[in-house]
Amino acid sequence: MDKIRILILEDTSSDADVMEFELQEAGILFTSRRTMTEGDYVKALREFSPDIILSDYDLPQYTGSLALIAAKKLCPEVPFILVTGAVGENHDLLRDILAQGARACILKDQLERLAPAVRNVLHAGQSSR
Repeated sequence: MDKIRILILEDTSSDADVMEFELQEAGILFTSRRTMTEGDYVKALREFSPDIILSDYDLPQYTGSLALIAAKKLCPEVPFILVTGAVGENHDLLRDILAQGARACILKDQLERLAPAVRNVLHAGQSSR
């Protein structure tokens, strides 16, 4: 896998650190850009040209659902993975996010699943081209 560009929408630096650590430990080569606000996120969608988006769900003044809508509007081909602790066992919310177009949902207490999900989503995107 070539070096990928990952856009991370996360308001807690330590959570973003752990996401990046899990991906590095799995041998995924990447450059990341972190955003915490809607404005910075939308700007990064336009300027950073991500290969994949990792987004928290519960952010101050913004949600993962709204972030997914923005991503689908500005870069519909870029896979979106929800990485959250906010939804926990709320399976209806997880189903809704997936129905809206998220490619995967990873719970923050199961981040060992993040690297395999990133690989699967990117591999699926390459095979559909």
